[in-house]
Amino acid sequence: MPSDRFSRGPRDYDGRKSGPVDLATLKKILGSGLTWVAVAFLVIVIFMALSIRVGRVKGTQVGILLSKISGKMTVVDKAGVTIYNGIITEFYKLDKTLKTLEMPGGPGMKALKIKTVDGSDVYIDLNVIYKIDPSMAETVITTSGPGEAFEKKWAEDYTRTICRNYLGELTTEECYDSTKRSAKVDLAREEVNKRLHSSFGIVVERIVIPQKPKFYKEYEETIKQKKLADQKVLEEQSKALAAEQKQLTLIVSATNLKNVAIESETGKMRQKVIQAEAEAEKAVKEAEAYHTQVTVAAEAALYELQKQATGILAQKRAEAEGIEAMKKALEGEGGRNMVKLEYAKKLKNVIITGQPFTIKGQTERFQHLGAPASVGAVKRKR
Repeated sequence: MPSDRFSRGPRDYDGRKSGPVDLATLKKILGSGLTWVAVAFLVIVIFMALSIRVGRVKGTQVGILLSKISGKMTVVDKAGVTIYNGIITEFYKLDKTLKTLEMPGGPGMKALKIKTVDGSDVYIDLNVIYKIDPSMAETVITTSGPGEAFEKKWAEDYTRTICRNYLGELTTEECYDSTKRSAKVDLAREEVNKRLHSSFGIVVERIVIPQKPKFYKEYEETIKQKKLADQKVLEEQSKALAAEQKQLTLIVSATNLKNVAIESETGKMRQKVIQAEAEAEKAVKEAEAYHTQVTVAAEAALYELQKQATGILAQKRAEAEGIEAMKKALEGEGGRNMVKLEYAKKLKNVIITGQPFTIKGQTERFQHLGAPASVGAVKRKR
């Protein structure tokens, strides 16, 4: 059966359909077999030109090749050129850079509306900074499709819902406290990542509240008055703290002066103690020197006296021995003779005067009459 392509016949330039093609005439036109080969080659070139595609992946992108036949996906995570068959393969690109999803405004806009635990309506602006995980590009395409549908489909919805739940645990007053808001937002970000990353390949880097929450006008005025009161309290606390700091400064200054005075007096006392110890040591050394000097002198004197005593003892002992020898010599007749001799020497020049009395011609008594050369009388017994 002839092909539909040939049976429909050619069309004129004005779009009207012409008459049927005569195959015999066509065969005459095409000519021999070589002409058919040329035609076949031309058809192949045209087919390749129509089927081959070139995909370019930038450094900020990740590419995905999807086979239309098997459904297999191939991730291209490197920048460069990718050649593929456009008839049997689809090529998608995803942006892997950080993106910011803004939810600004007030009532009736995209800002997050939460209901606090004490029943107030609060509007909070959110900026969600997120990106896709390049290693999970296949998951992103499978769950969200090509393009940036994942932003609306998953990132915004999940983030709003989970942030609403966590921020709704605050009171109206706590919503005004940035520290408590940030703590709840961090918990919400962790919960969002648990749900989005593993299931949809989306990573939320940060969730930022760029502006203060918005309340109703009446509550805004109440908050303003409270803020002024809190500011006044802080000012008074600052004054009290400054006074306390001044008091502490004065105490520290006085303590430093006291410590300096104590250290000064301690230094003086220490110096006096050192001086007294030095003088005492000097006195001790002088006393020891004097003691040594006196001891040496005394020992020298003792030695000298001992020598003198020894000499005197020897001398006296010799004299005593001489006297003893003389005594022994004088105990005999020789001694008596020496005594007589000495008496004779004494009486040699003595003049004796007196008056003798005698009857029988012998002297019986002699009376000495006084000083030498005086006249004495010698009376004799009758």
